[in-house]
Amino acid sequence: MIKKLPLILFILGLSYCTLWVGGYSHLEQLEDDKNVGKTLLIYPSAGQFVLNESWYFGKQSGDSYFTSQRPVPDLDTPPKLYRLIGKYRKVNHGSKRIFASTGFNQYLLEPVEGNIDRRLFSFYVDTCEEPADLIDPATGIKVDFVCQ
Repeated sequence: MIKKLPLILFILGLSYCTLWVGGYSHLEQLEDDKNVGKTLLIYPSAGQFVLNESWYFGKQSGDSYFTSQRPVPDLDTPPKLYRLIGKYRKVNHGSKRIFASTGFNQYLLEPVEGNIDRRLFSFYVDTCEEPADLIDPATGIKVDFVCQ
């Protein structure tokens, strides 16, 4: 066993270096803030949800994020109402932390009407407008943020 100890330590050290250089990230749930529980009205002209193709610990199949890349405008598509149900932080490690950033905060969204089979995230909530007294006519729910 003592003769195998240097080999075991070498393999563990190599594994640690690989993880550090790879800079794997993980998703961490944060304590709810003042925005969690509020509603967000997203117009199609604001952007779209796209599949998150990066990999990180805690990722689920189908995770999507909101991007400001505008799709082909369809004037007949109504805006959709979402509820902010949690605050998360994607934390970077290793070389990603050095060259990119330590991570970023994002909100988990769920549609007010209907069900979805994937998680939707957005980090654009802070850039959306806060209307004074806007009520969604279809549901009667007060709108806290509007993304146009």
